[in-house]
Amino acid sequence: MSVTIDITGLAADGSAPEADRWARISVVPSPLAELGMALHVLSEPGHHPELGGWTAAVSSRLSPHLADRLCEADFLWRTTFSDVFWAFAGVPGGRVLPGATLAEDLELLDELTDEQFVQAALEFTCGLRGDTPRPGTLDDPVLRRRALDMAAARGPMQERFTRRLMEDPPAIRAWLRHLLLDCEEAFFADTWARVQPQLAAEARHRTELLRRRGLTEALCSLSGAFSVDEEAALITVDKLPVVRTATGDGGLVLVPTSLGRPHV
Repeated sequence: MSVTIDITGLAADGSAPEADRWARISVVPSPLAELGMALHVLSEPGHHPELGGWTAAVSSRLSPHLADRLCEADFLWRTTFSDVFWAFAGVPGGRVLPGATLAEDLELLDELTDEQFVQAALEFTCGLRGDTPRPGTLDDPVLRRRALDMAAARGPMQERFTRRLMEDPPAIRAWLRHLLLDCEEAFFADTWARVQPQLAAEARHRTELLRRRGLTEALCSLSGAFSVDEEAALITVDKLPVVRTATGDGGLVLVPTSLGRPHV
C-alpha cells in the first residue's frame, strides 16, 4: 500500500541544470500541519511511545472542557489527517506556501470556499477517496445523502458533525478555528516554539540537498518509506492508504514534521 505522486508537471526539460529541474518543489514547515500532528499524537498516544513524556505533560495541562471538545472532533486527525490542516494547498493558483505562524495558516484556511472546506472534512469523516474527482456535495442531494450514510456508518458523532457541517459550514468553520486557537493557547505555542527552529533547519537542509544532489537524495535520505523514479517522475511513499495523485502544473510542497513519521 502506498501514496503515489505523479510529478511529471514539475520536471523541467532534461537539459536543464540539476539545480533548476525541481524548482517548483518547496520544503516549508507549517504550524497548522504540525498542530494536526500534535492532535493525532494526543489522540493515539500508544502509536507514539517515543513521545510519551510530551503526551503526558500536555494531557495533564488540558482543561476538561478543551479535552471534551477535542474528543468531539478527533476523527479529523485520529486515523489520518484532514485536508483542513493543509489549507495552503487549496488556495487557487497552486503556488501558495504555508504560513509562518498559526494565525497566517488559519488565514489561508479562511480563503477556502465553503465547498472546499466541506470536502476537506468529508474526505475524512466519510471516507471519500483522495484520488477521485469530488463534485460539489453541498449542492448535490445524492452526494449529501451518501455523505450522511457513510458518516452514520462511522458512528453517531461523525453523523452529527457531518450534518452540522453541510447545514451550516460557516458555523463549523468558526467552531474549528476557535478550537485550534484554544489549542495554541493551551499547549501548542510552547510546542511550536520548541520544534520550529529544528523544522526550519531541516527545511533548509532538504532544500540544499534538492538543489545539489537531486530529488532522490533529498527524499530517500529522509526515510526508507520514500522511493523516487525520476525517469517516470513518480514519488512513492510507503503508507497505509492507497492513493494516487498528481501535481499537475502546480507545485509540490514538502512539510517537515517533528511529531509525525516519516517526518514529512
